[in-house]
Amino acid sequence: MPEPLIIQTLTEKRAEILGQIKAYEAQIAHAKHDLAHVSATIELFAAPERQRARYIVSHGFFKKGEIADICVRHLGVDAELTTRELAERVMTERDLDTSDTALRNSVVFKVVQALRHAKRRKLVRMIEKRKGMCVWGAGDAVTLRVVANTPSTTG
Repeated sequence: MPEPLIIQTLTEKRAEILGQIKAYEAQIAHAKHDLAHVSATIELFAAPERQRARYIVSHGFFKKGEIADICVRHLGVDAELTTRELAERVMTERDLDTSDTALRNSVVFKVVQALRHAKRRKLVRMIEKRKGMCVWGAGDAVTLRVVANTPSTTG
């Protein structure tokens, strides 16, 4: 027995509406994609001074020994810190965006390198590795850095 005309007409209308919904959903997805690109471009131009310093973590960005000094100072206050925690503290002291993953990973590698050198000088010690992350503590050596800007006059 064939379907009544009303059922056939409503079924066709339902298919037509479903097709329109799918087309609108595709347009919405495309619009969201475009919006993300426009937002990212606005972010680039909105604060150029902040953006400029985000990815300049390379040779010469930190002063010689600066990372190790910051890490040793923080390890003197807190007994044990992971490499990532130390990197975040270095970033905080230099007013860098700690939520930027690429930048944080770059600083983590700089911190690892600085801590390995500091370990040789016994300024820090590696306590253990937890889940692939080194845990650092203050070292045994006591160092004294003296910077003389003017010659001392002792009489």
